Amino acid sequence: MCRSILVVEDNDDISLLLILVLESAGYQVKAISNGKNALETVAQIQPNLILMDIMMPEVSGLEVSREIKTKPNYQSLPILLVSAVDRLQEKQFDDSKADGIIYKPFDLNYLVSRVDELTNVRQAVAS
Repeated sequence: MCRSILVVEDNDDISLLLILVLESAGYQVKAISNGKNALETVAQIQPNLILMDIMMPEVSGLEVSREIKTKPNYQSLPILLVSAVDRLQEKQFDDSKADGIIYKPFDLNYLVSRVDELTNVRQAVAS
């Protein structure tokens, strides 16, 4: 069973880096550049995890995460946020309903380990 990741990132260079790193770790990766299309893309590809930037034009990753988590089919879908902001306010993070956050710049091995951890948790819940 191939584990799939949806990357939501508006910076093309970071998006490409995330794709390369996650594909080399054995994931199938689909990337989109804005949060507006995230819910539709989730329904199409049924990812095992969403890796999403917080600061994007039009709609923030926090808002997209909150919207996705309100859908009954996606409440257990892990969402890992990525932020360039030093520290997100705890209330903002809690309100987003995301499952984790990593801060830029991040260690690529740490990123893969967090993704592995969150996708394994979802697979255990689904079993």
